[in-house]
Amino acid sequence: MRRIIVVAVMLAMLAVTDGSNKKGIGIAGADTYICGDEQAFSTAHWWYDWRIRPIEHRLKNCTNKPKPGYVPLVWGHGQWANTKFNLTDDIHYILGFNEPNHPEQVNMTPYTASKHWKAIQNKAHGKVLVSPAAAPCGHCQYDTIGWLDEFFRNCTGCRVDHIATHAYWCNADKIMSFLKQIWDRFHKPIWLTEFACMKTHSVNVQLQFMREILPRLEAAPFVFRYAWFVSRWPGDGFVTSSASLLHQHSPTLTTLGHYYNNFIH
Repeated sequence: MRRIIVVAVMLAMLAVTDGSNKKGIGIAGADTYICGDEQAFSTAHWWYDWRIRPIEHRLKNCTNKPKPGYVPLVWGHGQWANTKFNLTDDIHYILGFNEPNHPEQVNMTPYTASKHWKAIQNKAHGKVLVSPAAAPCGHCQYDTIGWLDEFFRNCTGCRVDHIATHAYWCNADKIMSFLKQIWDRFHKPIWLTEFACMKTHSVNVQLQFMREILPRLEAAPFVFRYAWFVSRWPGDGFVTSSASLLHQHSPTLTTLGHYYNNFIH
């Protein structure tokens, strides 16, 4: 009996360690980054930091190695074209431009993005290419699907394997419907690389939303990967510190972070 109990406990621990193949982390950088941030998420299968390599880890002279599963993101076209970067064998995916339809972000027309996509494609060496992350925007010229439609229309001969997007509606039904629309339009696996409740200071609101949406993201066959926004956020604007998965001054999990890390589909 004791042996059975020990085996059961070990299997349970292994399940927690392995976690979901879909679940990832967006690790905040610059002054927000603390050595050990990405290691705090023991069940995250992958992570990214809006860069093409984990620069913050090196700049802050962290003694531990970066967590495996890193995915580079080409924030804007100049970042990729003007940077010498060797894609190592442990890199399997490349994320495209960050919110190109938003004036406050990359702010790139579908035509311009299509012309620069070939530079990414030529340097990708067979890695899986994830589309520019066009995202919902009420004041933008293009909505998500409209921007992607124009991008694909202009990007003749381009290779785009998966689709990325963001969503900040604090409504699981609305987000899942939105993702299904993208799937129905393009029939490519979807990465939801940013999501959280906007304009709330309530951790309980964030937690309730997370409880509702995580099982649905896991169950949806068209969702390939997802990552909560964000590891640590000191701001008080569109997204507030209530969305932080880590405490502000240490690489330790908040209440929200514990739920996200411990969630097993």
